[in-house]
Parts: sequence; C-alpha cells; structure tokens
Amino acid sequence: MRAQALRAEAVKLRRAPIWIAYAVLPLIASVIGTFNYQQNLGLLTPGWENLWTQHTLFELCFFLPALVGAGCSWLMGLEHVGTNWNQVLASPVAPWRVVAAKLVVGTGMLGVALAATGALFVALGKAVGLPGLPSGGCVISLLLAWAGGVSVVAVQLLVSAIVRSFAAPVGVALAGGIAGLVLTAKGWGMWWPWALMQMGANSSGGGALAASDLPAFLAMSAIFTCAALCACARVVANAGAPSS
Repeated sequence: MRAQALRAEAVKLRRAPIWIAYAVLPLIASVIGTFNYQQNLGLLTPGWENLWTQHTLFELCFFLPALVGAGCSWLMGLEHVGTNWNQVLASPVAPWRVVAAKLVVGTGMLGVALAATGALFVALGKAVGLPGLPSGGCVISLLLAWAGGVSVVAVQLLVSAIVRSFAAPVGVALAGGIAGLVLTAKGWGMWWPWALMQMGANSSGGGALAASDLPAFLAMSAIFTCAALCACARVVANAGAPSS
C-alpha cells in the first residue's frame, strides 16, 4: 500500500469528532457491565471471570459493533461529500489501496476501543473490590476479538461505501452484533463476521476458543475481510462514475 493513502487517512483523524464516541461508548458499556455484575452477585460467583463476561457481553454484542459502524461511516462519509470521490479516484492511488488504508485505520481504531475496554475492565474491577488482577487470558481474548473484528471493519466499510447515510450502517452493525449473539448460541458463529469478534472475546461466557479452533477462526476472518475488501474496492472504483 502506498504510504500516501494511509497518511491521508491518518490526517483526517486528527481532532476528529468520532474519537468522542470511541472514548464514551466503551466507558458506558463498562459501567453497565459492572452494574449488572453487582446486581447479579446472588447468581454469579464473584470474580474477574464473571465480571469479564458482563463487560464484554454488552461491549461486544451491542456497543462495539455500533462503534465500528460509526467509525466506518465516518471514514467513508468524508468521500461521499460533494465530488470528493472524483478527486480520490483522480489521484495516482488505486481504489483498493484507498480501501486498504481505510481498513488499516479502522482496525487501529478498533484496537484503541478494545484497549480501552481492557483498561476499564481492570479499573472497575478494582473499584468494586476484586482481589489481585485478572489472568493473562483476558489479553489473549482482546487480541482474538481484534483479529475477528478486522472482518467486521471490512464489512462495515463495504456497507458504508454502498449506503451513503451515516446512521444506516450503524444500524446494520448493531443488528449484526445482535444476530452474532444468536448465531453463536446456535453454534454457527464461525459463519458470521460480527460473531467472530464476540467469540474471540468469549463474551458469551461459553469458554475461550480452543487451540484447535484457532485456524478456522483466523481463516474465516481472513476470508470475510478479503471478500469485503475486494467488493468495497469495486464499489469505490465505480463511485465517481457518472450515473446513466
């Protein structure tokens, strides 16, 4: 990828209003998860594992998909204004490089949100009096959620390339996250990109991914990502074409 495409996307992020959502939504999700954990201590065994499930259930199934949807809408929305797509396509950068740069930036933004989720999990866990620190498995879960989340970013960029409104792709992301929760419960999570992010984080509490499942998990994330990236590049290549 040419550095200029990635550099252009990074410049757009400076002082961008979307960072407000990336700061606020993980905090809201963490507070709700902690409150739910405390209200259900009669049913839950006190400890880091159950707090993790409550945090990630709300974060990965509702808040984070919507956040990724908003981030991708913002990344694509700047080009949807006026004749910006014509200017982008007139540059010496191939459409797939433009989309790939947006994928890299969107994946980085997802990483920031997941890092905030992990930090808030530890901070709020200590605030409610949990002893010690959580196990290193939480870090692995966040990394796997990030690996699965790359496919969500790619799909949401495709949706935002097709649908030019800001809110509609966010609605698609939220619906995708809810559907992922249902499909994971039925054992079909590997076939749904939003579910991959949830499975990686073990947000349902059904157990962390087994080592034998990792190749299929990573392969499905790569397949969804590549397919969405190719489709999005085609949409972008036609974005500046005059309508018939």
